[in-house]
Amino acid sequence: MRSKDYYAAIDLGSNSFHMLVVRVVAGSVQVVSKIRRKVRLASGLQIDGSLDEEARQRALECLAIFADRVRDIAPENITAVGTATLRKLDENDPFLRQVRDTLGHPLRIISGEEEAATIYQGIAHTTAHHGRMLAIDIGGASTELALGHGFTATILRSLDLGCVTWLQRFFPDSRITEENCQQAIDAVMNTVKEHAGPYVEHGWDVVLGASGTFKALQEIAVVRRLPERFTLPWLEQLLQEAIQHGHIDQLKIHGLKESRRITFISGLCVLIGLFRSLKLTTVEATEGALREGLIYSMLEELQHPDVQLRTLESLMQSYHLDHAQAQRVQRVALDYYAKTPNDWCDISGEDVGALLRAASYLHEIGLALSYQHASSHANYLLAHSNLPGFSQRQREYLLTLISCVAGIIDDDELPESLPDYRPLARLGRLLRLAVLACQRRNDEMIADADLAIDGDAIQLTFAADFMHTNPYLKSLYDSEADWQSQFGGLQLASRDLS
Repeated sequence: MRSKDYYAAIDLGSNSFHMLVVRVVAGSVQVVSKIRRKVRLASGLQIDGSLDEEARQRALECLAIFADRVRDIAPENITAVGTATLRKLDENDPFLRQVRDTLGHPLRIISGEEEAATIYQGIAHTTAHHGRMLAIDIGGASTELALGHGFTATILRSLDLGCVTWLQRFFPDSRITEENCQQAIDAVMNTVKEHAGPYVEHGWDVVLGASGTFKALQEIAVVRRLPERFTLPWLEQLLQEAIQHGHIDQLKIHGLKESRRITFISGLCVLIGLFRSLKLTTVEATEGALREGLIYSMLEELQHPDVQLRTLESLMQSYHLDHAQAQRVQRVALDYYAKTPNDWCDISGEDVGALLRAASYLHEIGLALSYQHASSHANYLLAHSNLPGFSQRQREYLLTLISCVAGIIDDDELPESLPDYRPLARLGRLLRLAVLACQRRNDEMIADADLAIDGDAIQLTFAADFMHTNPYLKSLYDSEADWQSQFGGLQLASRDLS
């Protein structure tokens, strides 16, 4: 009996073959298996449009693995597509029949526009950006551009260029020089120029990149502790580093994984050409791509307009968290934040309200394991959880904020320090006060207080009789004031009876 509880998406790309197997848990997707093989199908494409024998053999060996993995999954829960290189084969090529026979499942060869649209959906359903979004995927033999708003893509293009085809065309002997890099970049710009107009005219709020090139850049940035929003000057600096090595075999860029070395220089040249042609300022890597788009096309019930909220509610269900308590903390935290001066704790490029919502939902996730060291458990759980809708930078912010509430809801020690980044440190202090205010876990018992800011000092003014009638909370606030004295101070006051 084949299981209907699992879903599989198979992406036969020009550089890599991918398989993603998931199941639905608490209203969200849980990844149970990922398989990726560097088949480099495009490198085997010959002048007459056929594939050489080595590429065919690599492909069929990989497909045998995929077929074995999905043989216990219901056929209607499996979708398999081929992209750029397979599009170039004659539809009567016997290799396509071999592919379908080996996989044991129907294979759709999708058009470039359908590929771009599906990539856009994969990104839209795994990111929190709801405004105007430009999605870029640099594949092995094609590059997809999809521009849209929210979950709707309106301008779709598939360009006949990719990291494998550019590698063969401009770096056939593996040498890296100023000349061949410039030729590769110029060729991208010549290809893009006739398509750039509608994109530039429409504009976008954010640019997100899905592919091995973007993941390689993200890995380099993380290792070097650099921002994960890539700029043209940084990309050009990396290009100069690569040129100094002179040869792909000698490419030893700090942070670049060996598995990404071969196609890194060609992918980098493609991206630089896109930056220049489309006048991009920054681009971020994203987790979503074609296979995620295929999965969500099979799971219409998970197509939530607020991806972050879908993730948070799924975690609430999975760990049996107190939903009412999360909402209490969120209300208080947002109320405190609204009373702070402009920019007092605003984090550059982030929706602070959304961060506070997420932190409020997750502040007691560690209790799912134990009251002892709950904050430490929470950090571990969050660090190792799949969080669709949250970027790597947002995940790091959330981990930091959760660390800030240690010692309130558990027996962890109070934090010895706060983040060096002042807006985040201030936000952590507000979150602590919101968690503290809701300690009675009762809407009617929330500690009602007016918040005022003076420099780094926070003042809370309670009802005149609050401290006298709530000795438990008073003891917590007194301890909190002692702790916050080292970070700007917390002053406690009571309203005048008159």
